[in-house]
Amino acid sequence: MKLRLTSHRVGTQSMVAHSEGAAGGVARLAFGEMVPAHLLDGGEIVHFSIRPSPWFVALESMRWFAFAGMLISMALWGVIDVNYRDYVIKLAILIAGSRMLWASLEWVSRMYVLTNRRVMSIHGVFRAELFECALDRIQSTQVTANVGEKMVRAGTVSFQPMQAEGVLGGMHSWRTVARPHDIHDKLRHAIERSRNPGG
Repeated sequence: MKLRLTSHRVGTQSMVAHSEGAAGGVARLAFGEMVPAHLLDGGEIVHFSIRPSPWFVALESMRWFAFAGMLISMALWGVIDVNYRDYVIKLAILIAGSRMLWASLEWVSRMYVLTNRRVMSIHGVFRAELFECALDRIQSTQVTANVGEKMVRAGTVSFQPMQAEGVLGGMHSWRTVARPHDIHDKLRHAIERSRNPGG
């Protein structure tokens, strides 16, 4: 089954070459994840391919968990009519479970890739979307972490590409990754090497 991708490219060329030696149409990577071979250009080297931290599921669902908890509390404390208490509790559990299931599907569908030429981000549950940007087009990077990410020692690595000469594009992010500072260091190192290949 082929996966259709909606592609957003910054400073890259169309890719037609397949990576050699890929088994089953994928390039197997040291991190245990896989990148579809048709996304790799000839001679492109994958530094890493990762998914968000598993905590992504819980953090993405946190607000819905809080809402469900509020409904259950209201039902148990008598704020809601006792005749509807069981229905409200079941509804709250359904809401929390459904949101967690959706977040799990989002986690499974996300992949962040760094090669010697570009960064890529693949996401989308029903329709996969691909963002890619040449390393030498990235103008700035940063690591941030919200309260939830700090609690689980995760963070978000963001980068800003140059759309055209003197025109900056919007920030793009690898959200809720484990060891964000290590990931950021690898990204910065790859960017420097792409700008100074003989250095």
